[in-house]
Amino acid sequence: MNHLLHRALRPLAWAGTALALAAGALTPAAAQGIPAAYAEVALPFYTPPHLSAGLVTQWYGTNAAAFAGSAQALIGGWQQYCAGQGAIGGVQQRWRAAATDWERLSAVALGPLVERRSMRLLDFQPLRPAAVRKAITTAPRDLRAMERVGAPAKGFPALEWLLWTEPAAPNTPACSYALMAAREVHAEAQALQQAFAQLAQTPWDEDESEVAPNLMAEFINQWIGGLERLRWQQMEKPVRSQGKAAAPDYARSASQTSLPSWRAQWSALQALAVHRGAAVPVPGKDIVPIELYLRGRGLNDLAQQWVDAVQAADQAMAQLQSTDKEAVLQAVKALNQVKQQMQDKVAPALQVNIGFSDADGD
Repeated sequence: MNHLLHRALRPLAWAGTALALAAGALTPAAAQGIPAAYAEVALPFYTPPHLSAGLVTQWYGTNAAAFAGSAQALIGGWQQYCAGQGAIGGVQQRWRAAATDWERLSAVALGPLVERRSMRLLDFQPLRPAAVRKAITTAPRDLRAMERVGAPAKGFPALEWLLWTEPAAPNTPACSYALMAAREVHAEAQALQQAFAQLAQTPWDEDESEVAPNLMAEFINQWIGGLERLRWQQMEKPVRSQGKAAAPDYARSASQTSLPSWRAQWSALQALAVHRGAAVPVPGKDIVPIELYLRGRGLNDLAQQWVDAVQAADQAMAQLQSTDKEAVLQAVKALNQVKQQMQDKVAPALQVNIGFSDADGD
């Protein structure tokens, strides 16, 4: 196994390693409350290799490719606009598309996303306008020069600022800098796509290998870390720290995409938490949501409690029609219930220890 793979999946100090690796057994899904789709079928006894293979290939591989494509389109938008051949609205639309793809990919920051510190490079918060203005004056001409620009002055927040707050005019140093910042976003997107493609080549089912159990433990921890980043850092913390300001200082406020950003992240978290399709995931090929991993091990009552908590949060997020602070706090309560369910019941049942995350807000 190559060096990059070992780095991407290094054993986590807090990861539980007692997850069973037996394959092939089937557990009837017959407990009360299970959706009809599973009531009369035998679900596979999913294992860490099954979860890891589907997760890396079908989730991260697919979403990394989508992000690389929209990041490439963002470069094209800036090129046309900076040359005076297009309107800024077209670039704004491409920024929204790329930001959404990024938020979906990074909602659960696993493997290469952590190793490369992609979140810091592409989405450092809060933006520092003075740092952006200084970076514009330095006029970096290539990606190597961009490495000397601090994270608070680049990535999606800087591009948002140059599109909405202090819009860069065509044929100006600000526009040239924006184009270079967009190129850096695309370069990172390509690097992530390549890293996840390489990770997908892992022989997950090697005997006595700890790679898949470690990845699963990392996934569970990073799932709750992503939930906390959404619940606390992006939604609750700005409300609690508003003070005398006219409105909470939410990320993506300049582009008025705070709510779509939250929904994109929640959609990703939900897709990995509960099963919404009709077909039973094929072990080692398809994405195995947390719900079906539990059901496959006969933990049907717990799985239904998990589904109920996630569905309640989904309803709360769907009802959130604005960034009004009282409405936001109502949604936060529902998200917190999901957090507690994961910490108190789901993770222990999976024999995964939850470690402290920078996203923790309590």
